[in-house]
Amino acid sequence: MFSTPDYQEYTQIFGTYSLKMILLSFLVMGFASYTTLVLYERMQKPSIFKRGVWLVLTSLSLAFGIWSTHFLTINSQLLPIEIHVHYGWAIICILPIFIAMLLAFQLVQGPLRVCWRHVIAALFIAIGMSTMHVLGMKAIKLNAHVSFDWKLVIASNLVGGLFAYLAIRGVSKAKRVGISKVFATLYLTVGTLAMHYFVIFGTNYYIEEGQALSESVMHMEIMNTLIAVGVGLLLLGMLLTSYIDRYVDYWLKFFDVLTKLPNRRNWERCLTEDVAVGDVAIWNFPDLPRINQLYGYSEGDKILQQIGSLLAKWKPSYAQLYRVSGNRFLFCIEHAGRTADFYKNLVIMQREMDQLLPIKNQEMRYACGLAKADQNKSVKTLYKESLMVVEQAAASHEWGLMTFNPAIHGMSYEQDVLRDISQALDEKHIYLVYQPKVKGTSHEFVGVEALLRWTHPKLGAIPPATFVPILEQEGRMGEVTDWIIREVCRQIHNWDSQSIHVPQVAINIPGEYVTDPHLLDLLWKETNAYRLDPGRIELEMTETSTAKSTTQAIAAMKRFRRYGFSIALDDFGTGVSSLSFLQQMPITTLKIDKSFTDGVPAPAKKCAVLNAIIAIGCSMDLTIVVEGVERVEQVEFLLDLKSDLTFQGYYFSKPLTVPQFENWLTESNKLGFVHP
Repeated sequence: MFSTPDYQEYTQIFGTYSLKMILLSFLVMGFASYTTLVLYERMQKPSIFKRGVWLVLTSLSLAFGIWSTHFLTINSQLLPIEIHVHYGWAIICILPIFIAMLLAFQLVQGPLRVCWRHVIAALFIAIGMSTMHVLGMKAIKLNAHVSFDWKLVIASNLVGGLFAYLAIRGVSKAKRVGISKVFATLYLTVGTLAMHYFVIFGTNYYIEEGQALSESVMHMEIMNTLIAVGVGLLLLGMLLTSYIDRYVDYWLKFFDVLTKLPNRRNWERCLTEDVAVGDVAIWNFPDLPRINQLYGYSEGDKILQQIGSLLAKWKPSYAQLYRVSGNRFLFCIEHAGRTADFYKNLVIMQREMDQLLPIKNQEMRYACGLAKADQNKSVKTLYKESLMVVEQAAASHEWGLMTFNPAIHGMSYEQDVLRDISQALDEKHIYLVYQPKVKGTSHEFVGVEALLRWTHPKLGAIPPATFVPILEQEGRMGEVTDWIIREVCRQIHNWDSQSIHVPQVAINIPGEYVTDPHLLDLLWKETNAYRLDPGRIELEMTETSTAKSTTQAIAAMKRFRRYGFSIALDDFGTGVSSLSFLQQMPITTLKIDKSFTDGVPAPAKKCAVLNAIIAIGCSMDLTIVVEGVERVEQVEFLLDLKSDLTFQGYYFSKPLTVPQFENWLTESNKLGFVHP
């Protein structure tokens, strides 16, 4: 292969080059490279398709581009002899480059140090291209002796590997993704073409002395057709998978899976200060949690589906219907002057609603709050007014169809909450309860989560799901969080003085407050004042809160970790943060949301997401806390998945006041719980 034949018996022939074919090879390789980088980027994001699907598509895309370039570069050289293609070898030669791509892209996401990952991945690509080229030359049949200049072959490998390294490094490290993608495309394209043309220039052709020459004839029509079809399929495949994935991602993000109705995120896009065209009505079903407890979540889901179907059936054509929370549905009227017609529809809906079995048996009550539009009210104002109606109805135990009345609802529920928050903190109307966490089969007590409760002297018990969003919206949650931090540190000190050891207390941190420098200052001040190990404080942050300003949130987390505080990512799997960001978060604990455990025990297919979350946590060496466990069957099923899970839920204990928690600790000793 690398030897030169006897010049007395052979004559060297030379060819010319087709500029059109060179340009075509550049375009095909450029398209394949860009497609590869798009697919590689998509592979790193959460998707309905498994990561392996994106890995295969990404590897196949670049392998096809390099394979096509090989035959297009050969086709660009015009030799004075006939050239045929052996299609068996032509198909086989794509395998080594495809396998090399699989290994390279898998390695880039692997555990090795970044610099070694890039170097070894580039080496795989260079070896794959070289092997493909050697096998690809076997597919070229021509009546001539072929020899290679080994210096140029080595140079081609070095060039290919160097450009592959630059492309991988550029995509992995550049902050400006769009520009890095353009440069990476150029690196892959230029590197692949340079490698092939180095080999082409280093390839010498010899014919026997006296052998007749002919016009350059390339019998590569089928090969060119395969390349054209491949390019078309590559484009079609990329578009289809991307569009399907984006559609499903959009649907899951903006529509409710259970009722198929637009969800809260969809509704929030309509929440503006623009003057409202029509009315807004909210249907609230506060007894749904009790239905779930009495009959199970499957029965509760069935009722929600029935309610959704009923409301959708009577939805006027001039209105939009949303499911804005677990037990609330919302109508928004989009045409002016339809108040009277819409009210008639609501009356019909109310009559139909009363026929639903659990409601007829007075096991499930409801309230519908209607806020009427006028020339001055915005959509956001109408939403607040309808919310006031159903919130106040729940607090005063009034049910049925009600219209916002300024005389009745003038002092809004929201205003009551905001007005009384400071007094509630001073007079202990707001207080903390503590829910224990228990680890695995050993039943080891490992800590508690501090949870807010508010018993209002007039409005009664106000659930956190009601008052926390109001406080967050008005920017008051930081004030309450400061109080929680001081109270928790004081309480840990009191327990220590009584020889009651609580290993760790988790505190929920609201989204916007995560990045506030005051938070770290207060935490450090309070832990120093009581001489507490910062590791005994765990800061719980949700996916949705960190997703709003991910970069700043990650930077803040790293500061907390440097000072010794633990960090938990709460409600994992229900937010929108990317898995690539999860890898950057310096968290110590992963909390699995109750929605993933409600249905267990269940078949493997239904537990696929739960299994995946546990696997992610294990791979990152995190403590995994499962929330909302309520039955022994759930605990046993989950322990079969992983024996050292930590549990938090009513099966072990409900949230407890301080005296109740201390009694629970005493009783748990008798039941065989392990205390550190």
